[in-house]
Order: sequence, then C-alpha cells, then structure tokens
Amino acid sequence: MTTRRALAAGLAALALVPGTPRAHEPRRGPNGGQKVDIGQNHGELVAQGNTLRLFLFDGADRPIPAAGASAQAMVLAGGRQATVALAPAGENVLAGSGDFAAARGMRAVVTLTLPNQRPVQARFTPMDVD
Repeated sequence: MTTRRALAAGLAALALVPGTPRAHEPRRGPNGGQKVDIGQNHGELVAQGNTLRLFLFDGADRPIPAAGASAQAMVLAGGRQATVALAPAGENVLAGSGDFAAARGMRAVVTLTLPNQRPVQARFTPMDVD
C-alpha cells in the first residue's frame, strides 16, 4: 500500500470513530450558542431576535477580554443579508443588533479583530446547534 493510500485509509477510519470531534461539527458553547475555532481562539455566537452576542475564549477555553476588540458579522437569514457591527458589551462578549430575525438555517460570517492582531474569520450556523 502506498503512503498516500495508507494515510487516506487512516483518516477515513478516524472519521468513523465514535466520539471523535471534527472541526466542522457544530459544538454548543457554555452560553447556549455555537462555538467554533476563530483564528487560534474560540468564538461562541448566540443569536436571539435581532441581536448577536459573540463570546471570546482562548484555545484553552478561558475567557478573552473584549476590551479593544471589534467584529463584524455578515448575516444571511430569511433570504436577506444584513451587516451587524459587534462592539464590546461585557468582559468577554461583543454584541450588536441588525435587520434580521434569528431562525434555524441562518448563517453568519464573523470577522474578528483583537487588539494588536490581524483579523480572523469564522462561519457560524448558530440556530442549528443541537
């Protein structure tokens, strides 16, 4: 078996192992939203009504201060697109409201800029996390 085939077979077998987390699987965060990797950190997006809250965590799931951070979310919900500016609204949370209604199937692309860091992006489907 070639090295490529062996590697492909190993990766395919790993994908079938129960309980093995995969990066594209939605995870529920401690605030009830969807938690995904965003750069080297984690972000948890909570959508409620027409408001988004983005909770910030480091790679070890410790809160990151939101002071000095900014974010923008491009939201697609109900067949409409809205841009939502997120600003610090608590210790480790950015929040903002826009012209959308949170519902299953909504999607959001968040661009986060932390102090002295380059912008990073993540995709969310916050209402589809079970």
